[in-house]
Amino acid sequence: MKCPVCKDVTLLMSEKRGIEVDYCPECRGIWLDRGELDKIIEKEKNNKIFSENQEDENKPKKDSFIDEILEIFSE
Repeated sequence: MKCPVCKDVTLLMSEKRGIEVDYCPECRGIWLDRGELDKIIEKEKNNKIFSENQEDENKPKKDSFIDEILEIFSE
């Protein structure tokens, strides 16, 4: 599939914990299939609950799922 912004650049696909993210390596735009945004929101809610329930504040905090998705741009 081609990037809707760049027109001639082919989108790349990355899969993170069961969520497929299509992204443009040129403009760095991100496109999601139907239902994928709902999955991301649910995972973020679960991550927030996990972080709030951590007993030991010295433990490293779990990265946000959004941060994990955006790692595709640092590869």
